[in-house]
Amino acid sequence: MKKYFSLSELLVDYRKHRKLTQIDFAAMLDVDVRTVIRWEKNESLIKADKERILIENMGIPHQVVRNLNTEQPIPVYFDFKRWLYSLTLLSSVVKSAKEFKTDEELHTTRIETLADDKDFDFITYIQRNQKNCNPLSRDVIKTAARLLPDLNFVIRDQSGYHGGHVSILPLKYEVYKQIRDQKMLENQITTNDLSRHYDEENPVFYFYSIYSNSLDNTYYLINKMLFYFKKREELKNYILAGVTFQNLKVGHFQQMGFQVIWEKNVDGHPDHVATFLSGNFNRFFSNETEFF
Repeated sequence: MKKYFSLSELLVDYRKHRKLTQIDFAAMLDVDVRTVIRWEKNESLIKADKERILIENMGIPHQVVRNLNTEQPIPVYFDFKRWLYSLTLLSSVVKSAKEFKTDEELHTTRIETLADDKDFDFITYIQRNQKNCNPLSRDVIKTAARLLPDLNFVIRDQSGYHGGHVSILPLKYEVYKQIRDQKMLENQITTNDLSRHYDEENPVFYFYSIYSNSLDNTYYLINKMLFYFKKREELKNYILAGVTFQNLKVGHFQQMGFQVIWEKNVDGHPDHVATFLSGNFNRFFSNETEFF
């Protein structure tokens, strides 16, 4: 994570991350290029109306922009690879999956079912940012949210912006086996491959995208996902599986009792490693995982 002391520095790094020129950036925000130049030289603050446009178009967490767009900026850490922010470096990472284990179900009014087109667009954006160069079609993600609303949700920050999400597909078992055995690619999943999971003998829940922009939001999202499975005692033989491009997630899933089925480089990039994990939370809930 990098510590930012000014919004100007963040904007420059954002452009570099997105490979945008100042002209491209100005066009994206519908402002004059001279305005972008002033922002990046820290010669002027961003007005409230433009700040909102900035947040909505860049996808940068509202708290990050609010902290830095002021006469006396409050330093904030931000990681463009994980799209994660923190006010202190020590609180930026969940060090062990056991931190998610609790008997208490967390509740917040900031969580709602995935339904807004902007949220589905953001899921695709996050997938690409995390090295998934061939994300699923929006129709597949939207259909999964309709079929399985309890495992497709978004958390808003205090200003109503996208703060994280969980997107899980109810998948037919035969399709799961095809992906597991590397006879089918994730991006080949269609709406016809989704199932009504309660009709399946071995229901498969395919985690497509699990993302949060802060540690607080992470706890809310993972807690809600875990308690879905914890409260449904009839789910004994279910499978939770999916592909991730992040080593940290691989480690957390392994700590919860999941197995790495395969991993491979994709798109010819040595740092684009896709890892396919499969398992369920039964061992995690019964205290049989390695750290208990």
